[in-house]
Amino acid sequence: MTLLTPSIRLPNWSRLLRRGAWVASLVLPLALMSLPSQALDAAPAAPSTAVQGTTLPIPNQLFALTHPIGQQRLIESSYRQAYFPLATYFETQRNQAYCSVATSVMALNALGVSRPVTALYPDYRFFTQQDFFAGVDPRIAQPDVVAREGMTLEQLGSVLAFQPVRAELVFADTLNVAQLRQLLMKHLREQDRFVLFNFNRRILGEAGGGHWSPLAAYHEASDSALVMDVARYKYPPVWVPLADLLRSAQDHDSVSGKARGLIVLSGR
Repeated sequence: MTLLTPSIRLPNWSRLLRRGAWVASLVLPLALMSLPSQALDAAPAAPSTAVQGTTLPIPNQLFALTHPIGQQRLIESSYRQAYFPLATYFETQRNQAYCSVATSVMALNALGVSRPVTALYPDYRFFTQQDFFAGVDPRIAQPDVVAREGMTLEQLGSVLAFQPVRAELVFADTLNVAQLRQLLMKHLREQDRFVLFNFNRRILGEAGGGHWSPLAAYHEASDSALVMDVARYKYPPVWVPLADLLRSAQDHDSVSGKARGLIVLSGR
């Protein structure tokens, strides 16, 4: 007599492992998002050190966007709508004084306003650093001079007047921290306007002096703003405490003798 034994099917361990990884990929981000921000921000800051892929150390009070705390802040932020279009059109400044130009070109392309013909891409319309000064009155700004000296707040505002946008200038010495906070909360949750920020790097503990970059997000729990640094060869995007950021913009530039500040750029 032949005995019939039930067949035993061994589990497909490869399939189970893949399924477990898939579930973890869904659950882990949700678990992280449910953690209070205080728990994450309570982690001690790493000593001032260079982030992989950068050449300069990041000051202790700043957090790179690539740092776990920096990533969590972006996830938690209710004021991050500017980040996505800016990231889409991110620019690195062409030379060490073109920070204002790269910042402006990034914001202009992200706004989606009518774009100009460019020699760089003959078949397409696009704002480029190469053609940024086309049509601009040379008495206001000239490419070779800007490549050596950069631009002041008022000067960049005058250059942007030649574009199909509205540029609202705000000098930082007219603001306190609460007013800057309200301004960022108003504008950074929208995708149809961008904040171009002029500040002094030295006040933040960074190497360099006067600089321009766009602000991409504001995080309430840490009271910090995300600076999308256009000098990517020096620093990655970093979260800066708002009080420090304001102090860095209240510095007076050596050309105009006036405080630095910001430009809110929007379509007309």
